[in-house]
Amino acid sequence: MNRDSALDDLAFMVGCQMMGPDGRRALRISLLYDMGEKAPASPELAVLWDEDRLIRGEREPVTVYDRWVLARARDEAERPLFDEHFWRMRRADLEHAGFAPDEARDVIAAIRKSLGNAPAIGNDEGDQHGNFRKVA
Repeated sequence: MNRDSALDDLAFMVGCQMMGPDGRRALRISLLYDMGEKAPASPELAVLWDEDRLIRGEREPVTVYDRWVLARARDEAERPLFDEHFWRMRRADLEHAGFAPDEARDVIAAIRKSLGNAPAIGNDEGDQHGNFRKVA
């Protein structure tokens, strides 16, 4: 990976983090749905869709797994968008792409400073539950 690609990946990863857990889940559903139109249906999509309905409160938890999914979703929602592990991994990615350690640290510091306490990006593009749907 070259330096430009590493910066593109960094921007993508920051954008994904800013989506928040609900936005990332809606994006995964949308991508799997689109892939399903070109390939056989994926069991992963059915599981993700079922978990999404549970998290949004459209169905009641029935199994221990359902309660675990809700606990995991609650934990994800309570975590900060950007933690130290996230930034360490991005710095390692930059260094792996050829950035000097000081350069990588400065890039990460500049991004962190510009983000400040950035809130999660809303799901304005989706339906009332934040799901992206293709209009037929």
